[in-house]
Amino acid sequence: MTLRSGKKKRLSESPDVSPLKDLRELMVLVIHPDNEDGQKLTAQLQRMGCQFRTQWPIPERMPLEADLVILAVTPKTMMVNAPWLLRGTPPVLPVISHENPLLIEALLTLNACAMLPAPIKSFGVMTAMVLTLNQAKRSREREKQVKRLEGRLIVSRVVQKATHILCDTRQLSERDAYNALRAQAMAKREPLEKIAEAIVRAHEFYQQPIPGDDGKE
Repeated sequence: MTLRSGKKKRLSESPDVSPLKDLRELMVLVIHPDNEDGQKLTAQLQRMGCQFRTQWPIPERMPLEADLVILAVTPKTMMVNAPWLLRGTPPVLPVISHENPLLIEALLTLNACAMLPAPIKSFGVMTAMVLTLNQAKRSREREKQVKRLEGRLIVSRVVQKATHILCDTRQLSERDAYNALRAQAMAKREPLEKIAEAIVRAHEFYQQPIPGDDGKE
């Protein structure tokens, strides 16, 4: 079930969104019993101007696209098999009515950075939502940065390997080998790593033994 056009990027996935500024654009999935706390929670979301849908009990699969999930965490809900809640997208804001070690462990598993205590009050709901969304945004930015660094490391290793191959096969210094790679990349107007990958693949191919060739005539 999709409540918005699939072409429109989810608010929670946009790197330039201010959670406080765009609360009215939120799509919130409220997974909470239809009791007094649940009604107070949805009433507060209405006052804030948020779009929301309610769901109970916890579904095994995410029922709709959402920017935030507000989840009633109880001993019963902790027994439900719902792997989508553990992905971190969308972020989860737990509602709890008591504290114990198992409950705290559940909050850590959900990667919660804020929570709403029950009974629900209007004070604190907005703050908890903004903190949760902001933490989720920072987490995504860190993941993207890690992926970029990992990509640069892979490229660096490939270029270094290609440089060493040229050093061994052409009797070049490491600096001259690197300059030769760069000159080839500029001449062909290709990224340096692409030229390096071609050299590494070609070298690995020629290093492979030819089937049936045992070196005897």
